[in-house]
Amino acid sequence: MFRRRSTDQVVTDETPRSPASSDRPATQSSGKGRPTPTRREAETARKVRLGAMPSDPKERRRAERQVRSTSYQRQRQAMRTGDARNYPARDQGPARAFVRDYVDGRLRLLEFLMPLVVVAWLTLILHNTSLYIYASFVMELIVVVGIVLGIVLNLRVKRAVRQQFGEEHVRGTGFYAFSRAAMPRFLRQPKPVVTFNGKKK
Repeated sequence: MFRRRSTDQVVTDETPRSPASSDRPATQSSGKGRPTPTRREAETARKVRLGAMPSDPKERRRAERQVRSTSYQRQRQAMRTGDARNYPARDQGPARAFVRDYVDGRLRLLEFLMPLVVVAWLTLILHNTSLYIYASFVMELIVVVGIVLGIVLNLRVKRAVRQQFGEEHVRGTGFYAFSRAAMPRFLRQPKPVVTFNGKKK
């Protein structure tokens, strides 16, 4: 409402806004809590990881290959010796260690399916009609059994990880468990650190 002062000056009840509080939208904080790095910043961080590189493009590519090869060899050695600090990214973290122990803690039927597949495949290439029929049936049976066992293991592992670490650590653990369980024990990487009764070696 307008009201008149004694000096006959007309004023309003509305408080004038300063230029700083104009109609500009308020700055929203990023959900990550930090700004997204620019391409220049990402490239700089990559160079820091790789270390000093030669200026010549050919020499630089050779040096980068050498760095990748060294990193790969370090990871392979870590998988054999159990050095968790140098594991590949997919094997790092307490949740993945829990899944490995969960799978290795008992003898599982899934690890016998791969040798059966190899035997059935070798039988198929013999071109023996009667053996071919049996081998084809065995292959189909292995696929069905593997899918059923994989689904059961997937559900159990995810439930155990959810109870132990929370929902944020569940993603990817089902397939990780299946891929490990389908591998014969002596071929698993990182090497098993528990016995069949779940005790540490």
